[in-house]
Amino acid sequence: MLNSADIQNVVQEATSTGHVLEVVEQIRSGKEATVYRVMFDGTMLAMKVYTDPERRDFNNADAYLQNKFYKTRSHTRAVAKGGKFGKKLRHENWIKREFFLLENVFGLGASIPEPVAHIGSAILMEFIGDEQAAAPPMSEVHLNEKQAQSAFDKIVKSMKIFWDAGIVHADLSAYNVLWWKNQPVIIDFPQSIDRRTHPDSLSLLERDVMNVAKYFQKYFDVDCYELMKKFEL
Repeated sequence: MLNSADIQNVVQEATSTGHVLEVVEQIRSGKEATVYRVMFDGTMLAMKVYTDPERRDFNNADAYLQNKFYKTRSHTRAVAKGGKFGKKLRHENWIKREFFLLENVFGLGASIPEPVAHIGSAILMEFIGDEQAAAPPMSEVHLNEKQAQSAFDKIVKSMKIFWDAGIVHADLSAYNVLWWKNQPVIIDFPQSIDRRTHPDSLSLLERDVMNVAKYFQKYFDVDCYELMKKFEL
């Protein structure tokens, strides 16, 4: 859970760059970040504010970043030492990394919220829902046969886009796919990894595939072996 100072810092930074940011309500809170519904320059968006770097778990960060975004060798050394300044750098770069990742796969056609802006410790993105409520996760909805097949095809297509871009979501399930206007929207990328450098990328992909298959098997048969073949391993 974030405190008011965390939110004020983001609001002040937005104001200093010429934007108007108003926090409307908290949507949900997790160990990595808290998500809010906000008005940003008059548009309703979701704002994901990351947990303080002193309390973040960066187990996957180095495997993905491989020193990307570090401006100097001294910054790289600071991160390696693991002190307070190093944690701050990793925190900042982790957020940059997720925003870059979201921009990349959204541009390639993945079913994710459109990323809008990166401000301080926050990422602003398309709000999936309306003024009354945020979209529910697929784990809480029942689909008809046509909806289920369409959702399955779109999720698998997005997983393939991630894979071809060098990414495995690594925490994909019906709990972090939203359902809105007959469309699935994949969220929550903090644990995603670079399949080209992470030693467990294949097992993490298999876990994602199994989780997706488990959800859709209540609607139709899913052959996990055939599904894995789509990723050209």
